[in-house]
Amino acid sequence: MTTGDDNARFSSELIAGLADAGAEIVLISPGSRNTPLTLAAVAEPRLRVLSIRDERSAGFIALGIAKATGRPAVVICTSGSAAAHYLPAVVEANQSGTPLVVLTADRPRSLRGTSAPQTMDQVMLYGSHAKYFLDVATEPRASGTDAALATTEDPPGAAHLNVSFDEPLVPTEPIRPPDGRPTARDQVPWEATGVLGDLAGQRVVIVASGRMRSGFAEAVADLAQRLDAPILADPQASVTGPNVIHASDLLVAAHDDDGRRMVVEELEPDVIVRLGPLPTSKPIWRWMETNGTPQILINASRLADPLGSAATAIGMDPTDVVVGEPVPESATGYVDRWRALDRIATEAMAGALDALPFPNEPEIGRSVADHAPPGAILWLASSRPIRDVDAFARRRDDRLVLANRGVNGIDGTISSAIGAALGGTPVVLLIGDVAALHDATALSEAASLEVPLRVVVVNNDGGGIFELLPQATSPAIDRVDFERLWGTPHGLSLGAVARSLGLQAWTIDDRDELRSAVAAPIHGPELLEVHTDRSRLLEDHPAVRRAVAEALGRSDELQQRT
Repeated sequence: MTTGDDNARFSSELIAGLADAGAEIVLISPGSRNTPLTLAAVAEPRLRVLSIRDERSAGFIALGIAKATGRPAVVICTSGSAAAHYLPAVVEANQSGTPLVVLTADRPRSLRGTSAPQTMDQVMLYGSHAKYFLDVATEPRASGTDAALATTEDPPGAAHLNVSFDEPLVPTEPIRPPDGRPTARDQVPWEATGVLGDLAGQRVVIVASGRMRSGFAEAVADLAQRLDAPILADPQASVTGPNVIHASDLLVAAHDDDGRRMVVEELEPDVIVRLGPLPTSKPIWRWMETNGTPQILINASRLADPLGSAATAIGMDPTDVVVGEPVPESATGYVDRWRALDRIATEAMAGALDALPFPNEPEIGRSVADHAPPGAILWLASSRPIRDVDAFARRRDDRLVLANRGVNGIDGTISSAIGAALGGTPVVLLIGDVAALHDATALSEAASLEVPLRVVVVNNDGGGIFELLPQATSPAIDRVDFERLWGTPHGLSLGAVARSLGLQAWTIDDRDELRSAVAAPIHGPELLEVHTDRSRLLEDHPAVRRAVAEALGRSDELQQRT
């Protein structure tokens, strides 16, 4: 038997171990050193194999797959700098709790530490950002299984397997999957904490955020009804129901002329229950950071509470706790006050948005979120898109909302949306122009894969979010320098870029036209581009928030002291 045959047998066992543990899709970037792994993946009948040219894009496509399915996705690359392109996706997987297996082929061990071509130190390449690393040398099937299982065990994250291959890399005969059954794994029983059962009768606010397992949204809605508690729900949590406060960002941010928080100081809770990571809304997490209310944080993460405000922290998946805890029913009337103010805020917000000239970015966020087809996945880019949807759109119970919010980066966003669409579920992606340009080459992958993806690009010709940050108004920064270093105008049309890469694309400048285009059935990859004036951000966002605060100030509901 040749070295090529040995490599093939070893790779087959390793790939089978990944499939044993639930992996279903493998993304392979072309290369020579990863040939044994590539052939083994193609031969494994339980796996769907896709070829993605760019490793960086492949890493984020895998993230999209894993976020949409909850199963570990696998990426495979050749040796050398190719593996370094996975780092941004590994970092996002680590901090967002997304299962990802990175399988890197390596040069022979005898060449480590030398200047041989396409050779570098790949051992522990991703450092602490990978929760599991193994330089695989023996027991390949068990190694694959252990790595894939590690990605889904609390807290979920990324696993890195590095495999060295000597030449020849091609076997003398076709690879066949190995025989044998996967080894059974013991399940660790869940134990109730009892912490939620003590909350009956208290005024509780539930803050839910992040992508959770199936059943989370329904369990949180039930918990809130039992506790008579309002839910301040981040878009990704996908929580709906009568206790959800749709204008939570606007309500918590609302303040009077004296700077007093109008709502949360009137409706101050006894306890805040935080389920998942920090929410998107900065007003909400700033309020939690400073209000001194006792807080219970339930989140499976290797990272500490960034607010440092949780008196009780439970390092478990919130779904397990919320589903498993017995909680008696209580009736405090507390949620009714929140609902009444929510109605006032949403009506004022809608009126303010209707009065703004179109196109404007708050309205684009509302229109895309409210009119995306039922059942479609809504993928929200970082920066302004997810913030606008969080603040201005109603929560819906007929779709999944996803985003890369582990490190809140803009890289790989189109690729991640492609990954979510690979299962056949249509995806609507709302993204800014800078983020779209950062991942523009992924549009060619969308075209070749023919995924059901609608990309809505808000093109404000640069970094619009900086218009709302201190850099835009600081006397220490000249406006010319601001434009050059933060505004970064590019003058490009994303529609033209998309068409050059094989997608259909349209430019939209009418509100009703945007809503109709977003609501239409999605059959293949396409791009809608809406041009906005980023200088208007300093007018439009404050105008909506001011209208909400004024409506609340006139409200009799707010004057009823609790």
